[in-house]
Amino acid sequence: MVSAGPCIRAVAYFRAVALFSCCLFSSLVAAATDSGAFRQALDAARNDDWNTLTRMEKQLGDDHPLQAYLDFHRLRAALPDLAPDRINDYARRYPDSPLPNDIRQLATVAYGKAKKWDALLAVISDAPSATARQCYYYQAKLANGDDTALQAAAQIWASGQSRPNQCDPLFDQAQARGVIDDAAIWERQLLAFKANSRGLIRYLAQKLEDTDYETASDWLETLYRDPDKVDNLPTAIKPEQRQQLLAAALHRWAYKDTVAARQWFDEHSRRHGLRDETIRAEAGRRIAWYSTIRGIEENRQWLDTWLVANPDGELLDQRARRTIIEQDWSSAEQWISRLPENEQQDSRWLYWRARALEELDQSDRARALYQQAARQRNFFAFMAADRLGEPYHFSNARVASSDDFTPPPAITRVKLLRELGEDHAARQEWLWLMWHNDDAKVRQLAQHALEQHWYDLAVQASIQAKAWDVLAWRFPPAFQNDFERMAAAHDLDPWLAMAVARRESAFNPQARSPVGAMGLMQLMPATARKVAKDANLGRPTNQTLQNPDLNIQLGSRYLAELLAGRGRRCRARGCLDRIHPVSGNPGLCPGCTHLPGIVCRAARQPGTHLTTAHRKRKPGSVFRLDAGLSVI
Repeated sequence: MVSAGPCIRAVAYFRAVALFSCCLFSSLVAAATDSGAFRQALDAARNDDWNTLTRMEKQLGDDHPLQAYLDFHRLRAALPDLAPDRINDYARRYPDSPLPNDIRQLATVAYGKAKKWDALLAVISDAPSATARQCYYYQAKLANGDDTALQAAAQIWASGQSRPNQCDPLFDQAQARGVIDDAAIWERQLLAFKANSRGLIRYLAQKLEDTDYETASDWLETLYRDPDKVDNLPTAIKPEQRQQLLAAALHRWAYKDTVAARQWFDEHSRRHGLRDETIRAEAGRRIAWYSTIRGIEENRQWLDTWLVANPDGELLDQRARRTIIEQDWSSAEQWISRLPENEQQDSRWLYWRARALEELDQSDRARALYQQAARQRNFFAFMAADRLGEPYHFSNARVASSDDFTPPPAITRVKLLRELGEDHAARQEWLWLMWHNDDAKVRQLAQHALEQHWYDLAVQASIQAKAWDVLAWRFPPAFQNDFERMAAAHDLDPWLAMAVARRESAFNPQARSPVGAMGLMQLMPATARKVAKDANLGRPTNQTLQNPDLNIQLGSRYLAELLAGRGRRCRARGCLDRIHPVSGNPGLCPGCTHLPGIVCRAARQPGTHLTTAHRKRKPGSVFRLDAGLSVI
């Protein structure tokens, strides 16, 4: 991917601003009158209807703010026969747009499929991010005599997951040149074992037939199915391969039967040859992980001894959480005190340590910790304030509209695209602005988005600028009238419904999760269909679920059903104090167990917004301490 230096990008960007700012208003007026014409032109371009496109372009004129989108499709349709100079000219013509990057990506694939390696290298100079395009790029480099591409091929190869078919020719050349050898195939098979890629394990086993790794490879497949057969490993297996197989067996066994894996690790592993201390530490940690998160009593004494000898921060965190789940308050005090100091000062651990001390009749110490926690602004800080009977602590920065703010040309495109219903394209334009401006400019853009009622874009800008104290940007009153109307119909607190939407989609109506949840309130399609059927509404589709009105209507009804279905609504402190201590779900609160990730809160203050305090989970984590609703 071609990437200019920061100074060159800045010059190009501000030059574009200078060229277009003077006609920004007139462009908006003109474009507002021909949105229908542009819609016809864009549809024609997408459908390769060039006669209609040419006719509509004459009607639109030469300086339409969205002309880049029409030009994009002309280039797209001409690939792979398009001269690369045309793509580079397009990038120079539209320096403040995300579209040049998009057309380069399409060109990389098109040129790669056609084996037009020189053309490919003419439009990108650095390795792309996507794996398939990386493989095309390195094939082009190799075709031009750059053998460093072989080492890149080996790095792409070394994955526990399957690679795109586009990479096969590159891998074939690397294997033919000996860069990917039998040892590399074996290493990848071990990676596939850890990644649970059973199909890849079998595929790679075929490549190791009649090699020095054949026996080890066959046993790796056996241990994936039956890790307890590790005692039957042949003595003839080479020592290094034996160590690797023992480690693989324990990795799998810890997941399938944590108690048996711990017993074998303690009693037999050294005798069977597992002596490498690094491998032993990794195996012990995995057994400790599952012993902790599964709450396995048979392994508890071993686990606690192991943690004292191996004070792993993440595992100590999980062990402390386990004590709270079990309401073992004396142990909670002990394990929280073993956490790293910075973790102990986090409001969640201050709160739970205070709860433990309170249960142990040490109310003075507990109160001091509650006071310390309550100074922060997050869910557990509010929980601590509730225990003290004190108001919540806020840091709400006020930001006035900047009188000297001149919207860049991209703002015109964002406005027009949103009016056309092209929300994805509008969001891509907005993200380009976020990534190509400094924090001061992004803050101006956030305020502008708020004033335009582009609430999802204001939230995005607040994140980019790390403007955590500007609550107006982070928690805007998006779709407030719709939420209030639907909430009234279902006897629901509208702020709770808004909180769900803010937490689930950041008020982006087009949001779609990796598992298929749709729209503002992230409804699964099957759930939406059931709710719609019960309400005698039409059958919703994935497209209609991105309509805010329908999504709020179905989501509010469903949320009300969840609350009513347990016999009562959660009520303020009584429910919050019995919140599931680590998942954040109200699992210990009768009547709230069907509200995953959400804690009900009836109390709110006029003019404030109900939001969800949360953070992203680390890969592999199971429990979440800080999910829940808080009044912001």
